[in-house]
Amino acid sequence: MGLAFGAQGGTALTSATYAHIAMVAVGGLVIAAAFLWGRAGGTRGITTLLLFALLAFLTALSVLWSIAPELSYIEAGRTFAYLALFAAAVAATRLVPQGGPQLLEGLFIGAIVPVMYALASRVWPGSLGESEVSNRLGQPFDYWNAVGTVAAMGVPIGIWLATRRTSSPIARVVAYPGLGVCVVAIALTQSRGAALAALIGAAAWFAVVPLRLRSLPVVLLPLGAGLAVSAWALSKEPFTKAYLPISAKEAVASDFGVLVLLMILLLTLAGAAVEMVAARRAPSARMRRRIGVAAVAVACLVPLAAFTSVAFSERGIGERIDQLTSESEVSPEESGGRVFAASSSRGKYWREAFRVFDARPVEGVGAGAFAVGRLRHRTDAANTLHAHGWVPQTMADLGIIGIVVATLLFLAWTAAALSATDLLPRRWVRDPDDADAPLPRRDWDADRIALVALATVPLVFGVQSLLDWTWFIPMPMAMALVAAGFVCARAPLSDYGALQPIGRRPSTGRIVGAVAALATTALLAWAIWQPEASHRATDDALALADEGKFDEARDRTVDAEDLNPLSPSPLLVRAGVDTQAGRTGEARLILERAVLRFPGDPETWQRLAAFELGTLDAPEQALETIKGALYLDPHGARARQIFLNARARLREKTGNARPGVGD
Repeated sequence: MGLAFGAQGGTALTSATYAHIAMVAVGGLVIAAAFLWGRAGGTRGITTLLLFALLAFLTALSVLWSIAPELSYIEAGRTFAYLALFAAAVAATRLVPQGGPQLLEGLFIGAIVPVMYALASRVWPGSLGESEVSNRLGQPFDYWNAVGTVAAMGVPIGIWLATRRTSSPIARVVAYPGLGVCVVAIALTQSRGAALAALIGAAAWFAVVPLRLRSLPVVLLPLGAGLAVSAWALSKEPFTKAYLPISAKEAVASDFGVLVLLMILLLTLAGAAVEMVAARRAPSARMRRRIGVAAVAVACLVPLAAFTSVAFSERGIGERIDQLTSESEVSPEESGGRVFAASSSRGKYWREAFRVFDARPVEGVGAGAFAVGRLRHRTDAANTLHAHGWVPQTMADLGIIGIVVATLLFLAWTAAALSATDLLPRRWVRDPDDADAPLPRRDWDADRIALVALATVPLVFGVQSLLDWTWFIPMPMAMALVAAGFVCARAPLSDYGALQPIGRRPSTGRIVGAVAALATTALLAWAIWQPEASHRATDDALALADEGKFDEARDRTVDAEDLNPLSPSPLLVRAGVDTQAGRTGEARLILERAVLRFPGDPETWQRLAAFELGTLDAPEQALETIKGALYLDPHGARARQIFLNARARLREKTGNARPGVGD
């Protein structure tokens, strides 16, 4: 929850830096504790962890060839923070291997709290959602797809909680309203990727876990109640039209709050009624089997019916696919129409990503550098930081090398998860004492069911990531990483030895490992902090320049460059300080140095061209310089304006109606 409300959308450097350092610190402490007191033996999860580390090192290495090294450096810090959290989850299995149920309960709370806050922002829009201009739920992440993803990951956990035999009746009852608010949140974010991910997560549960009869009420009742509330909300303008005033949102806020509260109350009563009926009368084995078969059949028929209806509709499958991949089609925002539309802006972003990939197919443009690389290939002035999809984003950023490493990581985790949940085919699992005899399949005990529920959490996140990109938002990513790390490192409880007593002195090797883990944690935290420290130094320089303290301001820009030599900002600020101080010659040299050091950033070319035009009154030079920015970003509004201003100024100086330079 701290990540949800502290890091928010993950795009602001300061809040993201604090979140990443917190993740590294927590990860380091857990790993150190595992070194000191964790169970010994076994290598489960090590292959997956090593491949994740390889991906992190590749991300860091991409700084060397990145067209935007500052962005790649920040992305490397983010990836190492995620690696630390994943490694902590792997290490936690050595400390509390039986902690799967407690972890699921914590994840459910972590999902429900921000989802409830998102709904509350529409009940009290003046205080909780004042900065939200979209019609779609976005708080507390400032991004609706993140809210939808968190709610979708809460769906399989809620089903597990409601069907858990060993949990308290109160916990099972609470799962009903919890799933209800998740359904409402997914619908009101209008995130089709989150809806699909939640559907696949629930379907995976029904297909694998033999608790289908218990699972039906907790799926059908919240789904019906949640869709009813959502249908009412999507009939109101504040939930379908963006940029409405707060007064318009407040006009329906009370009614919406009453409906949500009524839904929670009714689902709580429904959950209690289901518990009472289940406690009094258990259906026969034949009845359970029949209902289970019927549930699986319906689950299979629903997507088949949806596919068939689309195929035989007036538009057909082909046109729907064209809408999905079109660069010009956009989703309808009125009346919630985007929920059922195939069109979106993803087609445009995906094509841009593939064009970036074509330019550098092997190594990519650098981790996180798609935002800059796409500028050369965009067909309009639309801005985006991400390709909205795991495949196009990875291809653009890290090329074929990144796709290969990420695919190996996915396959390694999948194999480890199937092994931990005992879902591998029996012929693949052999008794070490008898190579010809397969091991008997484990019973569906509470531990195994909890592991399956945990495995569905990263599955849901992965499905959503194929259609969108929430990697940069710490909260949903942390949920997926913790669940994924715990599952891939878990072995059957019988395989674990006794936990080393805390009072016993750890061995020298364990102490050395713990110290190394803490030292690595400190080093990573220091490295992640450098961009923020550099940013603060440049802010200090600007403040000093405003006070007329130009020499001190220049010294602070030098400090900023030393802290983060991969960013052009210290050089650009230093040039501004020198310009204010009247040192135009030095300012020009610094701007030229910025262009030479960061030739892939259109901002450096624009700043030099603007300086040559506005300060030096050299439109000929400005026209030549701005060509670099226009090549990197042909649709950049600022570069185009500088070009037009330079041409106009050149006409004034030469007296020619159509000067030859720059035409």
